[in-house]
Amino acid sequence: MTGFAAATWLRGINVLQVPTSLLAMVDASIGGKTGVNHPQGKNLIGAFHQPRLVVIDPEVLTTLPVREFRAGMAEVIKYGVIWDKQLFERLEEADNLDSIDDLSGELLTEIIVRSCQSKADVVSKDEKESGLRAILNYGHTIGHGVESLTGYLELVHGEAVAIGMVAAGQIAVKMQLWGNDSDRRQELLIKKAGLPIHLPQGLKIDKIIDILQTDKKVKDGQVRFILPREIGTVTISDRVPSQTIADVLATMDN
Repeated sequence: MTGFAAATWLRGINVLQVPTSLLAMVDASIGGKTGVNHPQGKNLIGAFHQPRLVVIDPEVLTTLPVREFRAGMAEVIKYGVIWDKQLFERLEEADNLDSIDDLSGELLTEIIVRSCQSKADVVSKDEKESGLRAILNYGHTIGHGVESLTGYLELVHGEAVAIGMVAAGQIAVKMQLWGNDSDRRQELLIKKAGLPIHLPQGLKIDKIIDILQTDKKVKDGQVRFILPREIGTVTISDRVPSQTIADVLATMDN
């Protein structure tokens, strides 16, 4: 919200980001996207406005609630799937990922640095999301829909993204883009981070499919999904049948 205010006040003033959550450190503070939520969808009101500086101090994470730490891990796992296979494998080697107390300072630093580098690499190639940058939305297509339908109150952002990644992985299996083994590896990592893999109770599948049409990632009436091909590589597709989405969501329904 501060970035959005900075982008609009006097047609743009300088802003410095000092993120105090893991999710902000590895994702929201990097890349220049600013915005606010709207009842019609996530971050529909916003602008591109790069910060002049991002200052990250991992020490502040020692006071972060466990749930918020886990939410940040969802974005870290995302980078492993879409861009950084080595990061994904480092996460697999860790005994536990659902609490900062279980991570060494060395691993935590590596997680933050590699995640920031992944996002910077992608954004430097496509700042305004005309192509490649869209892969950063992995897990967000369905994730944003789930957030919106639950009023942004039942789930924190990373939990919704985790659910979206599970859905995207299973859609990719059904479309024969990647195999069951890779999908299981992703799901195990998400569970290791203490994140949900099922839809919230009472959420209607047809409502999720309907709300996908209001997402920012819709182009020419087609919903764009980011789908994995292997660990570290994804593809962008606007050819995912609605029935495939419904079938996958049905398997994730509590």
